[in-house]
Amino acid sequence: MPLNHISLPTTPSTYPPMRAFYLATLQPLGYKVFKEQAGVFLGLQGPDMSPDFWLHCGGGDDSDSDLPLADTSLTAEENKKMINGGRAHVAFGVGRRGLVGEWFVNAVKAGGIPNGEPGERRQYAKGYYAAFVLDPLGNNVEVVYFSPWWLKVINAVPGVVAVAFGAVAGHFAMGYAKGAGWL
Repeated sequence: MPLNHISLPTTPSTYPPMRAFYLATLQPLGYKVFKEQAGVFLGLQGPDMSPDFWLHCGGGDDSDSDLPLADTSLTAEENKKMINGGRAHVAFGVGRRGLVGEWFVNAVKAGGIPNGEPGERRQYAKGYYAAFVLDPLGNNVEVVYFSPWWLKVINAVPGVVAVAFGAVAGHFAMGYAKGAGWL
């Protein structure tokens, strides 16, 4: 399973400088803003058009704005500790939708806390199919199958260009060979 994306936790007070830092340091690598909700999350996409780096506001300041990330299976005190520590988010991409469900069942059997059963997440994108569990330290682990048409086109372009180049080169080579009397 390749790494699909990662999201680093911030706090309301650290979100602005973290945003500025990562925008400045990743821009030379070809990253640009993919999606953002000011003060809540920032998604950046690299040159391959994949939104693989995110920041999210997830703990540290004792503000109520952190509470939506609370896990309902924990006690209030456990949630406060987890929220104040923030939590990291990591997602692994899979090549077929069925693996999302298989992974979820195995992850829960291994002690993961369900944090989102397998299903389409239209709030992220049409066709974004994922499941989430919390690991023993409370980090949010995701497995995602996402294969939109535009990504298929981007991935197919190098192959199409190679075939077209090969056809053109072959045509000229045959013409040269005929002109040289080799054929």
